[in-house]
Amino acid sequence: MIPELKVPFLHEKQVERAANELLHKYAKDKGKPVRAPIDVENILEGYFELDLVYIDLPDFIGVPDVLGATFIKDQRVFIDESLMIEGKEGRLAFTLAHEGGHWYLHRPLIEMEQVTATLFGKDDVPKQPTIFCRSSQKKAPAEWQAYRFAAALLMPAADVRATVRALCGDTLPTWEDVEAKRKARVLDEKLRDLATEVMTKGNFTNVSNEAMRYRLLDLNLVQDASNPQRSLL
Repeated sequence: MIPELKVPFLHEKQVERAANELLHKYAKDKGKPVRAPIDVENILEGYFELDLVYIDLPDFIGVPDVLGATFIKDQRVFIDESLMIEGKEGRLAFTLAHEGGHWYLHRPLIEMEQVTATLFGKDDVPKQPTIFCRSSQKKAPAEWQAYRFAAALLMPAADVRATVRALCGDTLPTWEDVEAKRKARVLDEKLRDLATEVMTKGNFTNVSNEAMRYRLLDLNLVQDASNPQRSLL
């Protein structure tokens, strides 16, 4: 059994800053501004110099419901091949960005503690990852941090806000029960159309509508009708 990765507390603003820092470094490396859609595969392969491997991951490491796994020592990221089918482009990009979050945020911690994979199978391929991500781990601190990092990387806050401003002007969209649904992490169906417009206008072509709806909520880009105080100014 692979133990849960223990990480120090990070505020969501710290995670946002880390993702923005990576985008800034990546843009400097490329010599040009980085805009959506963020080429997260190139960040992992070109900037981090990681090997990406697409494989039947649950079968390979013997862990169910796993979509991504990072092998720190071997500089490899394994992605479940089920995400390669048409229609799952958003989930694939988010999983890649999620693993990139582990590499950027958590690799230094793991290397400092000298926690590396030591089990090897055929062709010297490690069978046990340092970090692996299951749907059942979504609330674990390391997974939450990687999730927020992925959202911030693929949907940079400044770009999302600018797109909403271009669509809605300086007044935020206002609906009933926004705050209650935000706290309950319930996706209002009215958000679907707004998310679609933001994705189209902002060229966020490699994220899912669901991911964009959560991002709009997390960035407070819709407001509750009972307290319509905020604006984009």
